[in-house]
Amino acid sequence: MRERLVLVTGATGYVGTVLVPLLAQKHRVRCFDSQQFGNSISETPNVEFRVGDIRNRPECWRALVGVTDVIHLAGIVTDDLADLNRHMTFEVNVQATEGLLQMARVSGVSRFLYASSSSVYGTTLQDATEDMQPLPMTFYAETKLMAERFVIFSNKPDFVTTAVRCATCAGPAPRMRLDTIVNVFSKQAFYDPFVNVHDGTQWRSNIHVKDAAEFYISLLDRPVAEIGGEVFNITGENHSAEDIAGTVAEVAKRWLHKEVEVRIDKTIRDERQYRMSYAKAQALLGWEPKRSMAKAIRENFDWFTAHPRMDPNSDLWYNTRRMKDVVMKEAPW
Repeated sequence: MRERLVLVTGATGYVGTVLVPLLAQKHRVRCFDSQQFGNSISETPNVEFRVGDIRNRPECWRALVGVTDVIHLAGIVTDDLADLNRHMTFEVNVQATEGLLQMARVSGVSRFLYASSSSVYGTTLQDATEDMQPLPMTFYAETKLMAERFVIFSNKPDFVTTAVRCATCAGPAPRMRLDTIVNVFSKQAFYDPFVNVHDGTQWRSNIHVKDAAEFYISLLDRPVAEIGGEVFNITGENHSAEDIAGTVAEVAKRWLHKEVEVRIDKTIRDERQYRMSYAKAQALLGWEPKRSMAKAIRENFDWFTAHPRMDPNSDLWYNTRRMKDVVMKEAPW
C-alpha cells in the first residue's frame, strides 16, 4: 500500500493554512498554490511546497506525481472578484477543476475532495439541504456549481469524488481574512466603537474555519460507500446579519469590556439569503460542528490583540482588494 501523500491546492489560503498543519500531523502533504498572499505555513518534514497555477497543466502533472489524495481548495473566491474577470474565473474555477480531475485520475489518485460553496443554493427561506435544487444568484456561485457537477460525475469505484458545500468560514487563521461577515464585524468591534451592518435581514451560514478544515481531513478516512459521489453541507450556525452583529457586540462587552453600537443601514439591500442544514453529514458521517460562532469571535479578538502592529486596512486581509490587479491584468479586453 502506498504511503499517503495529500495534494492540497490553495494551501496557503484562509482554510488551507489551518488545514495543512492539522493534516501534516497524520500524513505527508504537498501544497500547490500561486501564493498570491504569500506563504504563512512552515515547511516541515511532512510538508512540501510547489508554487504554480492550477490552469497550467504541466505544473499540475508535476504536482500530482506520487499523490494519493487531492483536497482542492484553490479558486477565485467572492462574488465581486469573480465578476471583475468572468473569463478568468471560469478558467480557474471550472476548466482548471475539470482538468485537475482528469489528471488526478490518470495519476492514480484515489480520492478527490472539492471545496464547493453554500452560495450555490442562492436565496433560501429555509435551511437548504443537499436534495434541494441549487439556484445560484451570482457568477461565482454558478462556477462553483458547474465545477461541483464535474466532480460528482467523475466518481468511480477507484476514484472517489466528494463535494463539500461549505458555509462562510469564521475565526483566525495564519492567512487571515477580514472580508467574511463574522471576521468583518469582529474587526470593526475591536478597532471601533461600532459595527456597521448593511440591511441586516440577510441570512448567512457560518462555520468555524477549524471545523471546516477538520471535516475535509475526516473524509480521507471515511469508507468509500459513505462519501463516493456525495455532496455534503457543512455549517455551524445560521443567523441574520443583524443577529451576527449583535453577538459580536455581546462578546466584545464580555471579552473586551467594551461597549459596541450596532448601526444598521436599511437603505442598502442584500437579496442573498444563505442558510444550510448539516443533517446529512450528521446522519451519514456522525459529524457536527464543535465550535460556536461566539468562540470564533473571541478567537478573532485574541488574534487582533496578539498582532498589535498589523494594519487592519491592509489589502493583505481582503481577497478582492488584494487580487483585483491580478485578475484585471488578465482581462480579455
